[in-house]
Amino acid sequence: MYFYGYVIMNNAIFFKREIRVYIFLTSLVICGLVSALITAPKIVHLGINFPFGTIVFSILTYPIVDCICELWGKQVARQTLWIGLISQVLIACIIQLSVMAPYSSFWHLQPEYQAILSTGVHVVVASLLAFTVSQMLDIVVYQKIKEISAGKYLWLRSNISTYLGQIIDSIIFINIVFSNSNQKWNILFGAITIKIILSFLMTPVVYLIVFAVNKFLDFNTLAFKAEDKTLTTAC
Repeated sequence: MYFYGYVIMNNAIFFKREIRVYIFLTSLVICGLVSALITAPKIVHLGINFPFGTIVFSILTYPIVDCICELWGKQVARQTLWIGLISQVLIACIIQLSVMAPYSSFWHLQPEYQAILSTGVHVVVASLLAFTVSQMLDIVVYQKIKEISAGKYLWLRSNISTYLGQIIDSIIFINIVFSNSNQKWNILFGAITIKIILSFLMTPVVYLIVFAVNKFLDFNTLAFKAEDKTLTTAC
């Protein structure tokens, strides 16, 4: 009977709305980090040059972390940051192990597989360092503006914190990964430009997510409130 009751109690945790929403939003951040890590080496040209990873990174990381910060506070947002970083390191290690694993004699795609998926140590280090520093800045700036504005002007704190974070992220990442490229400054300019554009376009999405989640959770969140604390039901 005790074991049965224990199972029921623990299963009930996963039916809580806050838990389900938080897991979903954190999963989006992890998806963005992993996708950016794999696609970062490809340079896209759309009038300007920038890494393809910039697109998924700008859509699925900063705006989503801002939503989490708005809904549950900076401590929960930092928790998402560390979960994302640990996941990124783990997946990078798994990919490298798959590249190094002995391959069958009849499988002739090892060079292509290695060329596409092999992520250099400098890329992983650059990604981790850039995201950690920039996201810490993003969370602090976001929360500070929220406190000063008494929970008003979501668009202002979301954009300012994201712009600052994205610029710092691009400077650190590109100066490490493309340090020997004669196109480094060209790529840096393109990455920052695309990130600013996408961050601006994501503003309505941030509003939509925050409003929708806040309503789904019966307004039991920190959305549009200046208090610097986390909900005990958040995680």
